Parts: sequence; C-alpha cells; structure tokens
Amino acid sequence: MEIVAILALGTMGFVAAFAFLSVRAMEELRNSDTPKSALSRDGAQERLKVAARVSEAG
Repeated sequence: MEIVAILALGTMGFVAAFAFLSVRAMEELRNSDTPKSALSRDGAQERLKVAARVSEAG
C-alpha cells in the first residue's frame, strides 16, 4: 500500500507543478507586447486601436 500512496502524492505534485508553470506562462503571454490572435477579443481591440492611430496620423 505504500507504493500507492507514493504514486498518488507524486502524481498530485506533478499536476500542481504543471498547473503552476502553465499559469505563469499564460500571465507572461498576457503581459507581453506580442501581437495577439485576430480571433481573440483583446486581439480585435488591439487591431482597432492600431487602425485608429493610423487614421489619426494619416
């Protein structure tokens, strides 16, 4: 029965570590200035802002 407990704790630890790393990666992507997908809500807003700036400048 000890092996079952060890495997269960190891699995839970792996899942927790993977979730933590995934959350950090998503936060870095949200906070970066890389172009966003045109299909996402914030990507569409970003493209509208750029288009507004171009029309004001030109």
